[in-house]
Amino acid sequence: MDVSTVAVPHTLAHLKALLPAPPARVLEAGCGSGALAAALIELGYQVTGVDRSADVAAAARERGITVIEADINEVSGEYDVVLFTRSLHHAEDLDGTLAHAATLLAPGGLIVLEEFAWERVDQAAAHFYYDNRELLVATGVLKAEVPDGDPLKAWVAGHDFLHRGSDMLDALGRVGTDLSTVDTSMLWRLVYGRSGVWTEPATHAASALDSIRQAEQRRLDAGLIPAIGLLATVRR
Repeated sequence: MDVSTVAVPHTLAHLKALLPAPPARVLEAGCGSGALAAALIELGYQVTGVDRSADVAAAARERGITVIEADINEVSGEYDVVLFTRSLHHAEDLDGTLAHAATLLAPGGLIVLEEFAWERVDQAAAHFYYDNRELLVATGVLKAEVPDGDPLKAWVAGHDFLHRGSDMLDALGRVGTDLSTVDTSMLWRLVYGRSGVWTEPATHAASALDSIRQAEQRRLDAGLIPAIGLLATVRR
């Protein structure tokens, strides 16, 4: 199952308030198989995807997406929005990558970031994350590792090599003005893990993920766990 397809409505719900009106030109860095790009095109945006993976670039092209198979730092052109969708944490040079992204913007253009701030996870969030993964595994919906021991230590061990959300926000603020941020739920998108394999039909897995999303949002609203997801924008 392509979890990005399940997450598209959630992402769009937040992006609609941030993006300029269609037919703005959007460059999506880390477009993956193109699920979000296709949804943006349906809304009237002119979208170009960028991805370094030949396989996912091919999958995006099958959706009718124009894709540049390259690193974002190798791209040229002019766009109204450069959108990083959970891809910036892979950048070797945050400042350099964002500085290059800024050169791709038309005057007044936006850099938009959708990411997860892994360092915000506390004990309660780690328990929520691994308890839900264990439940999915126990019910046969998912094949994935469920670590023993302290869940927070397991989380840190699995994510501490990524850029922190705070570091990405700091770097974003250095390349533009009017930095704004929105906190979102994100653990539900990650609960399958890097090597998880869905064993049930996509509809069942999608329903399970949506239930976890709603449970996470209830805990966020009650102040029981921190918001791991973030959206942020700066203007050129």
